Order: sequence, then structure tokens, then C-alpha cells
Amino acid sequence: MQINDYTMWSIDDMLSYYSSYPDLMKSVNTSYEALFLFFERNGLLTCQVSNFQGKVVKRFIKASEITETGLLLAKGSNSAVDRWLKSKGSSKTPPDMRILEKELNKVKTL
Repeated sequence: MQINDYTMWSIDDMLSYYSSYPDLMKSVNTSYEALFLFFERNGLLTCQVSNFQGKVVKRFIKASEITETGLLLAKGSNSAVDRWLKSKGSSKTPPDMRILEKELNKVKTL
């Protein structure tokens, strides 16, 4: 672990904030799991977060586990990830990943 390494996202920590709101809790869980799988599917992680069935089993991601390309999407107060999490698309079932897909395509062409 690097000295300046930190947890970028933790599904369980996020869910603890919504423990009094089961409907929101389910939506937040779905959104973050979709985010983790998006990053994994697109090679933006240096670790695996899902099992052979595609279920999220690693429920936190550290900054050091995100590739440079992934960090371009994830870092900053107005990052693509933050915009996606605040969008209506993140709370749909299944989540609409178009914002992240569009931003990933932009980053790949840099």
C-alpha cells in the first residue's frame, strides 16, 4: 500500500449512510455495483471486483487500484463519476452508463 493510498469508493460505507432508507439503500447499492463493474469491464482497475458469475464481491476500491485512465474519470469534484452518480441514469434499473461511456471514449482519444 502506498502512503497516500486511500479508499476511493466503499459500497458498504456508503450504504451505512442510508440505513434508515431501505429503498434508497437498494438504489445506491445497485449504482455502486454498476460503477465497479463498469470500471472492471473497461480495464480501469488493477484488481478484480466480481466473481465468475459477474457478482460484485470486492466492495471497496482504493485509489491505487484504479488505472491512470480510470483516475481521469474518477478524480476531481466535477469528475465523470461524480456527474454520473448525481444523474438520474445512475438510479435507473439497470443503471444507464451512457455518461461514463461517453467520457471514457473522450479520455481514450486523448
